[in-house]
Amino acid sequence: MLLMLLVSCRSAQKPAPIFDPLSLGAAGPTLKSYLDRNDQAAIQRQPTVTRVQIDAELPNVGKKGSMVAEKSVAANGHISYEMKSFTGDNIVKTKVIGVYLSAEQEASESQIPAITPQNYRFKFKRKDSFGDRVAMIFELTPIRKMIGLFKGELWLEENTGREMRQTGRLVKNPSVIFKTADLTRDYELKGTHNFLSKVDYQADTRLIGKVFLKMQFDEPRLAAETAPRKPAS
Repeated sequence: MLLMLLVSCRSAQKPAPIFDPLSLGAAGPTLKSYLDRNDQAAIQRQPTVTRVQIDAELPNVGKKGSMVAEKSVAANGHISYEMKSFTGDNIVKTKVIGVYLSAEQEASESQIPAITPQNYRFKFKRKDSFGDRVAMIFELTPIRKMIGLFKGELWLEENTGREMRQTGRLVKNPSVIFKTADLTRDYELKGTHNFLSKVDYQADTRLIGKVFLKMQFDEPRLAAETAPRKPAS
């Protein structure tokens, strides 16, 4: 009898509704363009290499540090970093920059959760300017708590759906030492190439107070390509 009841309950359950971005009215086509582009990009992803400048600070203890690194993204999405140089306090190198880069690398090995209807609920909030472009701003609410997901906003270029900004608070911290962690990711458009250009990360920790970390990315190049040589001086 119990088994029959369980089967009956399961058969009565309705499948989760499929999200249609066009249900958001005038903002819908912009979000649909973004989601369609991301699906296609995941299929066509090629390995890339990017130079990145990382500056971090522990203001409560007066420690700073700067690192130049090379970020590699494999075709399967796995991320790795290779340090090229570092100046500053060693605690910043190991406890701030090192922890952040390790967390990103580990998250990429289990697939960083994408901004999709499977992970987020979308709600159109407003229009705003982003430089000389118009942004359609959507409120993001994670469907579940998972490392890499955040509650905040997604800024998309009107009509094209090109990513302009992600900003918000992580719903699950990557380490127990963090109380809260806020981030902003900005994207830059060069020609038809849209890429991550800046990351601003701020966190409150249990041991060393506030943490500030900023990352500045060059335009990515294909991994098979070599960096352009500097002209002889």
